Amino acid sequence: MRSVYYANATPSSTSVEPGSFPENSGMTLYVSKAHPNSRENARKVTAFDYFSTIKKHVYASDFILSDHGYFCVTKAPLSDGSTRGEMSLVGVYADDNLNNSWSGTYNNGIADFDMVEIADSACLDNTNIKNVNLTGYSKLRRIGESAFNGCTALSSVTLGQSVLEINDYAFKNCSALTTFNVTNNVSDFAPKAVAGCSNLATITVSSLNTHYCDVNGILYSKDKTVLKRCPPGYRTTIFNHSAFPSTLKRVDVHAFQTCEKVEKIYFPYGVKDIINPFQGCKSLSTLQFPSTVTNFNYIPWGELSKLTTVYLNKQTPPWGMHVGSNSSAPRHTLYVPDEAIEAYKKATYWSTWKYIKGGAYDVTTNDAMETLRYTIHSNKAETINGNSYAGRAMLVYAPDPTVYSQTYAVPDHLTLANGKKYAVTAINSNVCSGGMRASATLTLGANVDSIFSNAFQGKTMLTGLKLNSNLTYIGVNAFYDCRIANDLALPYGFKKLSSGAFYNNSFKRFLIPGSLISLGHTCLARNNYLEELVINDPFWARSTSWDLTKIPTSCKLYVPVGSVEAYKNNEKWGKLKVMAGSYDFTYNNANPNKTIYHMTVTSGTPLTVDGVTYAGKAKYVYHPANMTLESPTAFDCTNSEIDMTNGGSKKYLMTEFGDSALIWCEQLTNVRVERMEHLERIGNSAFRGTKITQFTVPASCSHIGNMAFSACSKLSELMLMRNQNRTYGRLFYQLNATNFNCYINWKDHYNLYLDVSKWPTSPYRPECKDQLNGWVQINDGSTVSTFVVYHPVDWEASGLNAYIVDGYDKNKKIASTMKMGRTSTANGVLIEGYKQNVIYKLKRPITEPTNPGNYLQGTVTSENLDLYKVAYVFDKKDKYFWKPSSGYRTEAGSAFLRLTSTQAGNTTKVYIDRWAKATGDINGDGEVNVSDVTALINKILGSSTYSNAVCDINGDGEINVSDVTALINMILK
Repeated sequence: MRSVYYANATPSSTSVEPGSFPENSGMTLYVSKAHPNSRENARKVTAFDYFSTIKKHVYASDFILSDHGYFCVTKAPLSDGSTRGEMSLVGVYADDNLNNSWSGTYNNGIADFDMVEIADSACLDNTNIKNVNLTGYSKLRRIGESAFNGCTALSSVTLGQSVLEINDYAFKNCSALTTFNVTNNVSDFAPKAVAGCSNLATITVSSLNTHYCDVNGILYSKDKTVLKRCPPGYRTTIFNHSAFPSTLKRVDVHAFQTCEKVEKIYFPYGVKDIINPFQGCKSLSTLQFPSTVTNFNYIPWGELSKLTTVYLNKQTPPWGMHVGSNSSAPRHTLYVPDEAIEAYKKATYWSTWKYIKGGAYDVTTNDAMETLRYTIHSNKAETINGNSYAGRAMLVYAPDPTVYSQTYAVPDHLTLANGKKYAVTAINSNVCSGGMRASATLTLGANVDSIFSNAFQGKTMLTGLKLNSNLTYIGVNAFYDCRIANDLALPYGFKKLSSGAFYNNSFKRFLIPGSLISLGHTCLARNNYLEELVINDPFWARSTSWDLTKIPTSCKLYVPVGSVEAYKNNEKWGKLKVMAGSYDFTYNNANPNKTIYHMTVTSGTPLTVDGVTYAGKAKYVYHPANMTLESPTAFDCTNSEIDMTNGGSKKYLMTEFGDSALIWCEQLTNVRVERMEHLERIGNSAFRGTKITQFTVPASCSHIGNMAFSACSKLSELMLMRNQNRTYGRLFYQLNATNFNCYINWKDHYNLYLDVSKWPTSPYRPECKDQLNGWVQINDGSTVSTFVVYHPVDWEASGLNAYIVDGYDKNKKIASTMKMGRTSTANGVLIEGYKQNVIYKLKRPITEPTNPGNYLQGTVTSENLDLYKVAYVFDKKDKYFWKPSSGYRTEAGSAFLRLTSTQAGNTTKVYIDRWAKATGDINGDGEVNVSDVTALINKILGSSTYSNAVCDINGDGEINVSDVTALINMILK
């Protein structure tokens, strides 16, 4: 006996007794293929000790069916027939056994059996099998390891709906297979199942399968988060980001095994796990890993014989990478984050790469290889410049323009395949490491706020730069030795311009806004084409360590008004043509030399006023062009101005005219200040020398600077609306039109008059104090008021009626009045004839009048009436004077009735002849008689509405029977 075929795949010493076989030498035991460990199981059986060789063989079977193949029973049926037996196909009898419609069931005359699996290696290396159709096998669950391995003629596989498992190498090296369809119920598809299938280009999955799906012919988990298997014969040689679903998180082990056509793989942002997927990728030359990858597991880099380039976007070099002792991988260029280069040069394995450079990335705007590349550096959702984003991105690579474009257009944001938007907020260092062989322009997207050190250093072909309105930082040597030729204006909000930032460029005009907090001393050196430099902050005149090498001395340096001397005295800045005229932005971003509208931001803190939100506050400022332009003749100031610098649209609330803003703009005849609803300040000499004819300072304005309206030779009227907290500079008006008048609220007139009186005088101009007049506006519902102002008034010219009190009848307790056409300075009067909320400008008479005696005493400032022996205050409602209690203070600009103690006696009320009835004339018929007694009684009884002032006959403050008695006594007298 030389050979024994034993079908039981799980023999034991109890099922095979010792001595069952002869002790012949050289015997071979052939065991079943129905169990992966059938040989190991056999070696444990004592009865098989005499077999020198144990092998698996198709003949070690229970049934041989010529139409269907060889089978081993894997589960015996119950004797009562209640449970069917199960069997495993361990080999084919004929090459077409698996290409018929058999159901896979068999009855051996005793019991029923179902075929539930195709055993491991069942058809191993059968080069004659061409088609496998398993649709009829309704109980088939498993296709074993290497079941069809090496079946090189196999070109078609059709699975049945019952199949659950497809094991390792099940169809390995089936080189004729071109497609493979995964049916509904497959739940375990081993990635190695199709290893070596060099022509397998497509794997498809039934839409009813709940475990897998296919995308572009590649096998994925149902939720598309795991790449399970790329078919080895996949025809695409380059996998760009768009080749993968946006949901991808993991690339499974063996996912690209033996994909020999694949040359380059660029994994998309979002992938986290790369689990040794590249075995046998003989053509793979380039790999790109995004920053989201956190797990590389074991990748045998050394086996990738053509791998020359890796983009690894990890700040910290990953550990656990193995080269292999006989590595043939070229390991030519490793791209890592720019700031991590040194760390990789020192790291195990990574240090073996020939070149280690910056340039690793996460995202590109398209699938072109030579395009702008970006890294996602924040996943924090936030609102940036009014728009919502999932995070922030940074430009890390710009290709040579000869293979890309002559315009590097950085977008506002990137939109990933999953729909998430990331704002592009930065440009990294050394982004143009690949060189620049043609002229190019860099255009910043709206959200770029930072350009880091050395970004384009030495790129002499970079000739254009278009900034945005949100940039805040430019790093050291960022544009060092470029040739940027267009004018540059840093936007307001910019904070730091580092040393060497624009060293040796070609622009002619450069603007540094007032928001800057750090200015590198060499940032503008060797700009020998520079014609105009604007520095809108006096602070930078303090340092003397600036490097202004090669900047022409003919360059105009515009600085803020008031800082010219400081810059001229600076040993470096003073070599340039220093002059006043700096600004942050111009109207409509106009050429500063061709507009009269130059603005400086005074506050960059956003605010909301009247429901409108502004980026901050700003003021109109001086520029030499203001004086030289022949037009416009009207200055159209507005409530807000929009900073359109670099395409921006920041709206600023206009609150000031800066010092000398429109000085000597003789073309100006009108400033439309009424449009500037929130004017807070008018600076020194702001309108000096203009030809404006009228100006109204709104109530919102709290300061008028020195000489603000001086030498405005056509200015005839300056109207100061009331602001009790306003401060005034010296000589804010003088040398104006011959008929000039300055009007201020009459209550504030005296205080300003005192200040103006201290101004220097000149025989060549009128005294300014004599040009300061009051205006009056009453809105308390009254028709008569007491009044005083500290200058003579022509009441007729002013449109009001004015009366003095020229007499007093002690017996009748009535003050007599006299209408006055003109009154002298500080003469107290009663005025009437005014309309509510109407402003009346008080005109001066040609000469100071002399008035008769007047019992009304004006108080130009608030006074305590305790200073006077007898004083009466006017009641606007009932139009009489009443005696106040101790401590009463008058209002500024009012008047009170002053009597002697003899005149006053015990009188508490004084009536006025013009508006009061005779004492006792209750009913107002001009006589005092018994009818008035009746009227008074009716008042007491509540049946009439005569005024209390008329009915209080005895002056005790109450209306009662004692007043009737007093009235009767008056009649009897």
